[in-house]
Amino acid sequence: MNEQGIRKLRNKFIQSALITLTLVMFLMGTLIYIANLTITRQSIHRILNFIVENNGELEGSKTENVDSSSSSETAQDQGGHSLDNDDYSVIRFLYEIFGTQTMEGVRDKYETRYFAVLYDPEGNVTAVKNNLVDSVTREEAETYGQIALEKRLSFGRSGTYYYQVERRDDGNCIVVYLDSTLQVEAMNRLLYSALILIGFGMIISAVFVTVFANRAIRPEVENAELQKRFITNASHELKTPIAVIKANTEMQEILDGESEWTQSTLRQVERLTGLIQNLVTITRAQEQEDREEFADTDVSAVVKETADTFRPVALQEGKTLTCETPENLHMEAAPSQIRQLTSLLVDNAIKYCDDKGEIKVRVSAVRKGIQLQVSNPYADGKNVDYSRFFERFYREDQSHHSDSEKSGYGIGLSIAESLVEQYHGSINASWKDGGICFTCLLKNKSRKD
Repeated sequence: MNEQGIRKLRNKFIQSALITLTLVMFLMGTLIYIANLTITRQSIHRILNFIVENNGELEGSKTENVDSSSSSETAQDQGGHSLDNDDYSVIRFLYEIFGTQTMEGVRDKYETRYFAVLYDPEGNVTAVKNNLVDSVTREEAETYGQIALEKRLSFGRSGTYYYQVERRDDGNCIVVYLDSTLQVEAMNRLLYSALILIGFGMIISAVFVTVFANRAIRPEVENAELQKRFITNASHELKTPIAVIKANTEMQEILDGESEWTQSTLRQVERLTGLIQNLVTITRAQEQEDREEFADTDVSAVVKETADTFRPVALQEGKTLTCETPENLHMEAAPSQIRQLTSLLVDNAIKYCDDKGEIKVRVSAVRKGIQLQVSNPYADGKNVDYSRFFERFYREDQSHHSDSEKSGYGIGLSIAESLVEQYHGSINASWKDGGICFTCLLKNKSRKD
């Protein structure tokens, strides 16, 4: 894996880790908020029940906080709502966690701001008890009461008030509104605090994940750099002995004449020279400095010119080559790289095209850039793992014999992939209806049509 591939893997890891952490934080925050909301609503509901059962009054209610050891007995005295030890549940457990004191007892009447509206069976207002809420007049209380009666739910929220409606068996009705400003503000504070903490958590997580990701990929980056240095140094070191072998073999042919053995040696020398050149090429193709050579390039013209040079080669092997390239497809590119990419794909197509087959080269403009396709008939392409075609030294025929009719080094497509990556594009191979097609997407910042 080259440096660019390692960086892509690093970025994907960071992205996946941050998304996972964010989802977990949002889930935990949501669960805490829902739990607290449930507790708060239960608390308010109990107070409203107590007021309703006392016909809109709080007279005679306990004013002290209820101790957990006596909560069952006290709560039973205050409206019949008990949570004794036999009634231990998840709700009671949450009550104890959040420490809500109003769950098992009603607050002092001077701390509880509410108003109540009583109705007779005909729907007429018989009484309005609003002495504990100075901001609500009798007329406003009656209006609020009518609004609550028209709602489908007997318990709900209206602004900072929670209301409860109870229709009794004798036809009378009572509507109680409880001022829950403190509870609503507490819930809002909890919500905003959770969002702020999640935001800070995302920032802190991004910092730590990035640091750990950089440490994790550092050995891979160093290995990739060492690999490039090794290939470059090895190529320079091998050039001298190869040149000596070639010169000695040619001298032997001059002195003793050509033979099967000298010709075999020269073929292997040429093969080894080509392999070294390709290794150096793939190493250079991975270097980002090549981007400095980018300029406005007529890709269609470069592809057509390069493909035309292979027509004689294709005809010599009994195959045809056609090129479909619309005019004036421009992008920021290095002409030498486009030329090399086309050469690699067309040369590969000629080698593996079926006898008397047609090799097609197409260039087209797509939304993300320019697409280059090279296809050819390949009857033996079924059930082949095309994902491995871009691995270094991989050859589908697996022969690896120097005398093979389709002799190659197994790194041509790997070089093509490295070239495409410089354009933040993609390359893939597919097989359908007896034909194989290599598709390259070259992304560009600007394109002239």
